[in-house]
Amino acid sequence: SMEKKAKQFDRIVGEWKAKVDGIGMDLDNGQKETRNSSSELFRVKSAYEEAVLQLDEVRRENKNLSNEIKDIMDQINEGGRSIHEIDHICKRLDAEKNGAGSSSL
Repeated sequence: SMEKKAKQFDRIVGEWKAKVDGIGMDLDNGQKETRNSSSELFRVKSAYEEAVLQLDEVRRENKNLSNEIKDIMDQINEGGRSIHEIDHICKRLDAEKNGAGSSSL
C-alpha cells in the first residue's frame, strides 16, 4: 500500500514536472516572440521616423520651390510690363520723330 502510494506520488510528480516543462517552453517561446516583435517594432518605428523627416524635408523644399516659381512669375509679369512700356515709348518716339520730320519740311 505504501509502495502503491509512492508510485502514485511519483506519477503525480512526473505529471507536474511535465506540465512545468511545457509551461517553461511556452514561456521561452513567448519571450522569444516578444523579443522578435520588439525588434520589428523598433525597426518599423525607425523607418517611420525617417519617413516623417523626409516628408518634412520634401515639404520645405516644395515650399521653397513654390516661392521661387512665384518670384519668377512676378519677374516675367514685370518683364512683360516693361516690354509693353518700352513698346509704347518707341511708338511715341516714332510718332514724335515722324511729326518733327514732317514739320521741318
